Amino acid sequence: MAEQQVATYSNKPISEKQKEKDFEEHTHTYAAFLSGAKWSVISTAAILVILYLIFVY
Repeated sequence: MAEQQVATYSNKPISEKQKEKDFEEHTHTYAAFLSGAKWSVISTAAILVILYLIFVY
């Protein structure tokens, strides 16, 4: 991924190809974040249920 990035030092707008690649990377990052958040919530809920069953029930 780093080898595909090019540093530009001009005021020219970026190309459509660069915009498309940037959006594709953003989409993958957001999907990974949502997946991590989902599994964090699931694991936290499972731990709370287990702790409830051990200490209260």
